[in-house]
Amino acid sequence: MAAPSSLLFSLFFYILCSACVNTIVNAVTSPILCHEDEKSFLLNFKKSLTLSSDSSSYSKTASWKADNSSDCCSWDGVECDKDTGFVISLDLSNSSISGTLHSNSTLFGLVHLRDLNLADNDFKNSSIPPQISYLSRLSSINLSHSSISGQIPFELSGSLDLTSLDLSSNFLNGTFPVAIFDLPSLTVLNVSYNQNLAGYLPVFNQTSSLRALELDSTKFSGTIPASIGNLQSLTKLRLGRCRFSGSIPASIGNLTELTFLSFTNARFEAGKLSWLDKLTKLNSLYLMYTNLYGEIPSSLANLTKLTTLHLQMNHFTGEIPFQLFNMTELINLSLFDNQLTGSISSSFSQLINLDNLNLKKNNFSGIVEADVFLSLEKLTFLSLSQNNISLLTNHLINSTLSHFTGLELDSCNLKEIPYFLKFQDKLETLSLTGNSIHGQVPAWLWNASDSLVEIYLFRNFLTGMGQNLSVLPGTSLRVIDIKDNMLKGNLPVPPTTIMAYYVANNKLTGEIPSKMCGLRSLKILHLFNNNMTGPIPSCLGNSLSVFNVGGNNFSGMIPQSYSEKCDLRVMDLSQNRLEGQLPRSLSNCRMLRILDLGDNKLEDTFPSWLGTLPQLQVLILHANRFWGATASSPGIGSPFPMLQIIDVSQNSFSGDLPLEYIKNWSAMKFLPSDMELYAYTRTEFQSGKHHWTDTYSSSLTLRNKGVTAEYAKHVNVLCAIDFSSNRFTGKIPDSLGSLKQVQMLNLANNELTGPIPPSLGSLRQLESLDLSVNKLSGAIPHQIAAELNFLSFFNVSYNTLSGPIPQGPQFRTFEKDSYIGNLGLCGLPLSKKCASAKSPEPDNEDVNDSDESLNVSDWAFILTGIGTGLVIGYVLGTNISKRHPWLILKVAEVLTRRSYTRNLESEVTMDEITIFRTNYR
Repeated sequence: MAAPSSLLFSLFFYILCSACVNTIVNAVTSPILCHEDEKSFLLNFKKSLTLSSDSSSYSKTASWKADNSSDCCSWDGVECDKDTGFVISLDLSNSSISGTLHSNSTLFGLVHLRDLNLADNDFKNSSIPPQISYLSRLSSINLSHSSISGQIPFELSGSLDLTSLDLSSNFLNGTFPVAIFDLPSLTVLNVSYNQNLAGYLPVFNQTSSLRALELDSTKFSGTIPASIGNLQSLTKLRLGRCRFSGSIPASIGNLTELTFLSFTNARFEAGKLSWLDKLTKLNSLYLMYTNLYGEIPSSLANLTKLTTLHLQMNHFTGEIPFQLFNMTELINLSLFDNQLTGSISSSFSQLINLDNLNLKKNNFSGIVEADVFLSLEKLTFLSLSQNNISLLTNHLINSTLSHFTGLELDSCNLKEIPYFLKFQDKLETLSLTGNSIHGQVPAWLWNASDSLVEIYLFRNFLTGMGQNLSVLPGTSLRVIDIKDNMLKGNLPVPPTTIMAYYVANNKLTGEIPSKMCGLRSLKILHLFNNNMTGPIPSCLGNSLSVFNVGGNNFSGMIPQSYSEKCDLRVMDLSQNRLEGQLPRSLSNCRMLRILDLGDNKLEDTFPSWLGTLPQLQVLILHANRFWGATASSPGIGSPFPMLQIIDVSQNSFSGDLPLEYIKNWSAMKFLPSDMELYAYTRTEFQSGKHHWTDTYSSSLTLRNKGVTAEYAKHVNVLCAIDFSSNRFTGKIPDSLGSLKQVQMLNLANNELTGPIPPSLGSLRQLESLDLSVNKLSGAIPHQIAAELNFLSFFNVSYNTLSGPIPQGPQFRTFEKDSYIGNLGLCGLPLSKKCASAKSPEPDNEDVNDSDESLNVSDWAFILTGIGTGLVIGYVLGTNISKRHPWLILKVAEVLTRRSYTRNLESEVTMDEITIFRTNYR
């Protein structure tokens, strides 16, 4: 019976083991479903978000379903632990989602998360909630490009397992928590491109695990500590466009594992590159704008793995070391904006892998043959601009660089457009500015490449854009800049793809072609200073961002219809023959920043309704026929809140100076410290894989320091007021003293009365003050001399001021002409002393100042002559002329000035002034 029993036991054991194996197999192969509470957390997090309406890309949350059969571990972007089923990774990067990150978000219930990636989304300027510290197991956080703002919560520095933190390209501000640098496991830290994020670098110890440190384009400041050399594991270091000071520490040379190094900082002390030799693993080196000087070290050639070398905007001198031409791995080489000399060597042809070469803005000289670069088969971009070279091209060359997309040959002594361009069918950008190219643009250039996007030909001697071309060809052209040439004839119509068309400062005639109305993409039209005529087409304006047709002979009325879709930022119609009233529909152009209508024949009252425009910075109505009071319009609470420049001179405005406006000109009281120096209008567009930005710089003409000056680039921080040559009456308001950013103030040639307010002494930025030819009385306030340290032009002539002229450092520089025509003034630079003793008779050199010998009746005669016409003045002034011939000449000067600066029918003519001078000389 033993045998059967043994058999039965074996069978039982087999069955038992099979069951165990099946149980184990089932346990291994059956997936563990996600936990219901975490599934709920994810679904609620999804509910707090929305899909971007303008995006066609796929959102990972689309696969998240609430039904019972849906396992959240299988959802897109979700990863669970295979043993526990807890969510350990959430990757919703580039998912076209938007919304707000709230402190009570169910996202923070996923306490087992190790990796969180929400990059490339739009979280509507949310702050990072401190509750992120609930995710205590996080080792990787990526919130880059996600519209996060506010401060980085200090709680992040308590996450001991954090190994990677990427918050780049957001709007973070405040101070970076320095304790984060001390996290023992931290290997990657990237907070670059947060322009308002401040911070400083700590003392680093040798136990740090950092492999990548990226702080580009932040407000990190202070010095770079020598202890940065302790980061022995560092492979990537980016400290560009920060606010570091001091020198670049030589200990950087200890970071022998570096493959990527970037510094860009104008505040560094001048230095050399002696610390570079040990960094033999570098493949990318960016040292732009770092105050480096001396010759480029030949030892750079020892960095044999280097593919990218950017040394632009430094102070390097001497020639390019010949050893550099042995660096055959180089793909990108930029030496732009240094003081390098010598010739551009033909040895560049040895750098067979070059893709991008920029030698712009140096002192290279001699003859350069184009063949050197046409042999580089991988070359895509070449810039030799702004050197002292002469480029030789061969008309027999018809080679095509298969990847060539960009060429800059500005100021290269070109006499013609290089013929080899005819065969570059991938060309996207061409710049040949500042050469000596004459004649017509060859017709083949417009058709050379279907990819051509930008063409810059300004500052040459071109007479036409192509023989008999009334419409320019081109299927991709977005920017044509051919200003500052000698173009004649009618304006050619650009391709329908055009976005920016610059044809200013030429000799074009005729009207604006009607076909221009079909350019739906056009954003910038710049026709300033030509000889064009006719009306301004009503179709132009609404879709444009920049509309500049000033300096022509356009006539008729300004188009009257501007819709609520108006996109105008800059409108310059100055120096034409336009008539009629301003179109009230301009109030629909809510983005308008600059409006220049000076030197026309417009006839209207003051456009107070423009005060509703929230962005208007510049308003110029100079030399028109505007009239009446400038009182504030009812219903405008804070008119002209952003106004910085106003010029209404040479009109017929009357009444008091506009007190209500002056009180509300907030932008003249305070300018943000981070305001850009120049006023730019940027137009952006996409072309294939490339994102292009075109920038228009506004120019203005203002009267400053007694002369008319053109600001080729409108200075964004300039504040100016010009109310001169009108009929304003009343007193100068004290509130002008609150406009502390004003640099130019001109109230001359009006009928203002009362004293000069001492509050003008508060205008500490003031450089030019003209109060001449008014009826101001009293003393010149001593505050003006004591406080205005930048004042370089001052004129109070021809008023009724009295008392001593205040003395001060700036006032010692002003001549007698600043004060003449004021009976009661005394003291330097006038010869009339302020003592009680009788002043001596003036000698011939001081005749300009002897107005004090006139009595009241003398002045009555003269003022009557000025006010009522020269016939009466001639009769009443005969006796005076015998005693004071100098005064007659001065009165003639006043009359001359008034005849130039006022457009009033009652003003004297130049013939009358000539007679006046002749009779009383």
